[in-house]
Amino acid sequence: MPLLYYAGQDVQLSETVLDDTGAPVTGTPAVVLTVTDPLGAITTPAAASAGGGRYVGAVPAVSQPGIWRYRWTATGTGVGYASEGQFQVRPLGVEQVVDLASVKAHLNIPAADTSQDAELQGFILAAGDLARDVVGPLLPEQHTEWHNGGSQTLTLDWLPVASVLSVTEYVSASTWVLTEQPLGTSTDAYGYTVDLDRGQITRRATGGAVPFPRGIKNVKVVYTAGASGAISWTVRLGALELIRHLWQLTQQGGRPRFGGAALDGESAGVPTGFALPQRVLELWQPKKRPPGIA
Repeated sequence: MPLLYYAGQDVQLSETVLDDTGAPVTGTPAVVLTVTDPLGAITTPAAASAGGGRYVGAVPAVSQPGIWRYRWTATGTGVGYASEGQFQVRPLGVEQVVDLASVKAHLNIPAADTSQDAELQGFILAAGDLARDVVGPLLPEQHTEWHNGGSQTLTLDWLPVASVLSVTEYVSASTWVLTEQPLGTSTDAYGYTVDLDRGQITRRATGGAVPFPRGIKNVKVVYTAGASGAISWTVRLGALELIRHLWQLTQQGGRPRFGGAALDGESAGVPTGFALPQRVLELWQPKKRPPGIA
């Protein structure tokens, strides 16, 4: 069965049921397939005999992303069988810093060779997670953050910032929703300006900078971060190099690495290297998030 499924895809499960002697069952044992989704909901898809002791069942149009667990049980004369397994469903809209075709070309894997596609997809998703941590979101995603008051400017955690949706102050029992009032257009004492490039919000009162009300986590900001899918070539190349690095470490142990240890950002005496080699970090440096943020 595939290593990774997509939301909406049918999942076909199969199992060879064995009797108490270890041979494939014959006759008509009671075979039950139980499936538990990532939220804990349990279903029992029909299990049908495919001959030779093999039984099949289908989980239609899986929707919940995450790890699904399944269990086969069979009972009958001379039969007391149980087996468990799991499969993973990929969430919709997960950013992919590079596509599968580009990865195969970078690894010199023929396009017609699909034997490793599912495994490579896992490496692509892992590279996307690491790239997001270093350079920030690549696709738009919404964040809600609570910041301490008392300063004139607060800095958001995730860059790049695409837009600020709302800024709300809480003072004792009062709630104040601020409005964006760029310099030269301010209208009242409850405004803010935003520097999207630096991810900073400055509190404004009729144009002048004033502190946010003092307090602990009393300023709520809802914003969208992400580069709208505009992935730079350095980030893309860094991701391809990261995938190549991880692929060689896990799939090609003991075989020569392209460029040698020095180019892999590791010493000659440490063949396992690092998850993020130096050359990848250097490629991502122009787009790296500022230090000191979550």
